[in-house]
Amino acid sequence: LTYDSSGTRLCSGSLDTNIVVWDVVGQCGLYRLKGHKGPITDLSFLRCTNVLVSSSKDTYIKLWDLDTQHCFDTLTNGRDEVWSMSVFSDETRLVAGSNTAELRVWSLEHRDLGKRRQDDKVVVCTLLGALPRRTKGRVNSLHAI
Repeated sequence: LTYDSSGTRLCSGSLDTNIVVWDVVGQCGLYRLKGHKGPITDLSFLRCTNVLVSSSKDTYIKLWDLDTQHCFDTLTNGRDEVWSMSVFSDETRLVAGSNTAELRVWSLEHRDLGKRRQDDKVVVCTLLGALPRRTKGRVNSLHAI
């Protein structure tokens, strides 16, 4: 579960692979986001744009444009399930963890909404690399600064 920065929307993800965006004030579901093939493991709203980031056991991280309710980018974590992810507070980096001995790091480049074309991505992601971990156990929770 995750709330947006205003606290008016809540996102939930579950074993059925669906993400539901809820209206907290109206106490109703707004819409479902479908695209993952495995259970949802983590969710995060981006404050700068109307974008939701989701991770799943299907090995993918998806970026959703909530204005169009469609996935505009899919990041792969190799062959490893993504158990947790976190976006830096300045929203310039995304870190994902699995059950391997490394964390994968992506840069997030926000596009100027006034200058982008309709088919342009809201956020462009680039894999920067991997950071080694001391343990090889499953990552339960990541909290970026």
